[in-house]
Amino acid sequence: MSDFVAVDGDNFIAEVIDADRPVLLDCWAAWCGPCLKLAPELEAVAAEEPERLKIAKLDCDEQPELAQLLGISLLPTMLLFVDGVVESMLRGYRTKDAILEHFGPLLKAKKTSGAGG
Repeated sequence: MSDFVAVDGDNFIAEVIDADRPVLLDCWAAWCGPCLKLAPELEAVAAEEPERLKIAKLDCDEQPELAQLLGISLLPTMLLFVDGVVESMLRGYRTKDAILEHFGPLLKAKKTSGAGG
């Protein structure tokens, strides 16, 4: 299983906003069938894009205040943060290929730091 980071109010800034690469935040809940079906697709995305993408998970039942702050009204919802800003959103179950097709162009925009400074 991929190493997804669980985010909450305590680590959201460090894990998502200040991340060193784009973060795909999966907003989910244990009772949500499409959310559970989405999990293996996200594992496949993580396996395909380990250098360009970090995947974090927000359990909206356990973190309702953060979910509300992010404007989450439907599950599952995926938010792509690039340099700490939401650049794109996708709702509902999607396959790995559909997720990469939707978010892929934004991953190419990732900042890289050169060795020369």
